[in-house]
Amino acid sequence: MSAELLSILALIAMFVVATIFPVNLGALALLGAFLVGTLAAGMDTDAILDAFPGSLFVILVGVTLLFAIATSNGTVDWLVRAAVHLIRGRLAAIPLTVFAVSALLTAVAAIGIPLLVALLICYVGGVVSAFASTVGILGALVPLAVPLLSQARSGRSR
Repeated sequence: MSAELLSILALIAMFVVATIFPVNLGALALLGAFLVGTLAAGMDTDAILDAFPGSLFVILVGVTLLFAIATSNGTVDWLVRAAVHLIRGRLAAIPLTVFAVSALLTAVAAIGIPLLVALLICYVGGVVSAFASTVGILGALVPLAVPLLSQARSGRSR
């Protein structure tokens, strides 16, 4: 069996196990990477660890920690209440609010701090998701609007 096929099967197995049992999917993914890397791809431990994106991991942990702190100290709830108060029941104003915040973050990027912008956009995505669930709209789609609207404001396309 090829390493590619084994990788896909391992990914499917990880999703099934994480769905059935209360296991952290990230821990399963690390285990799967080591098993597929060593058994199927013939990689040694150093090569597997070198392929791991350490800087991305630090950013994700930092954003998660920041959002957890903001949630526990009530900042997220305060921001959501303030946003709900500002739109006063006009659901059509939600995309405009997301656009305005994204435009502000894009303006920060013009100063030359892209890592800060990435962290803030992730933070805003979490706040917007909480905001969407508070006003009763589909919260899974609203955070997607943050980077898309940010790209539209800056005039860039990929």
